[in-house]
Amino acid sequence: MVIGKHEAVQADKLGGNGEGSAQLMSWLGDAELCPNLSLLTTITLEPGATVSDHPHHGEAEIYCLTQGSGDYNDNGRAVPVKAGDVTVCYDGEMHGLRNTGDGELVFHAIIVKG
Repeated sequence: MVIGKHEAVQADKLGGNGEGSAQLMSWLGDAELCPNLSLLTTITLEPGATVSDHPHHGEAEIYCLTQGSGDYNDNGRAVPVKAGDVTVCYDGEMHGLRNTGDGELVFHAIIVKG
């Protein structure tokens, strides 16, 4: 199956209470996701923007950073991250992300159920 390009949409309050502006581009719609995959999205955070701290239950979320730098909240511990890094928030853990750079922070967000 080949799926055509999806359009990016503007989003605010990522993670529930995120700050600043972001763009999201979902690569697969609900009907196209495989059973254990609930999200496959590219997120672009403007400088200073955040994905607010949030937990995951019954799933894990992976961020693959492709551009920029920021601070990743790994269960309450701030960890500097940059393009090329991968973060994983396992079931029962909490995470968040802040763009601390001068340019856009771009990453792929993948949520796997189970």
